Amino acid sequence: MKMRLTLAALAVAGLSFGASAATFEAQQPYQIHLVDGEKTTTSITQSVHSVTVGEGKHQFAVAYTKDFSTRSDIRVLNGQPVIITLEVPADAQLTLDYAEPNNYQQANQFLREQESRVRVIDKATGQVMDAEIFTIPTPAGLDTGRGIQNYLQEQGQAFNGRTDAAVAAAQAKFGDAAVDADALEMLQHWWNAADKDTRRAFQIWTIQQQ
Repeated sequence: MKMRLTLAALAVAGLSFGASAATFEAQQPYQIHLVDGEKTTTSITQSVHSVTVGEGKHQFAVAYTKDFSTRSDIRVLNGQPVIITLEVPADAQLTLDYAEPNNYQQANQFLREQESRVRVIDKATGQVMDAEIFTIPTPAGLDTGRGIQNYLQEQGQAFNGRTDAAVAAAQAKFGDAAVDADALEMLQHWWNAADKDTRRAFQIWTIQQQ
């Protein structure tokens, strides 16, 4: 019974065995700060532009930073964080798509309109993905990822990872065992944090427990 619950939780989290992982890319000047509510390693000195996720619902937090400074003027633009939530298909190669501004003035205008000008496409198919996209206020402090985390939690907009379709699929396959939300979040976190070889070893171990 315990193993059935664990497998159901994995199915709800979108971690289906045998399915190839999908990728999400946010090219410069965007950086990925959060994936499913968890901070990436993006920092002042390091940027994350691509992540690997499993099939299912995911939430990404990205932010635009670009230096348009000249010899006489310091012009660094930091856009409000953009929160993107969508269902990720297996094997998808998702990327941000937008008309990149050519100069400081265009970038200023673009950043005021990010919600309507940024979209997500699948590079493998060219399909524009159905996604919920909105911006939030720029957090204070140097730890942008933590600031985004705190804001989303305070506003009740933090990622929960559960969709009706995923829950129904898990129940159909494994029964009506209740899902432990905390355990589910931890399983999803460690799966997303693991490398390819570790994921494969875990898959083999899980199958052996059946």
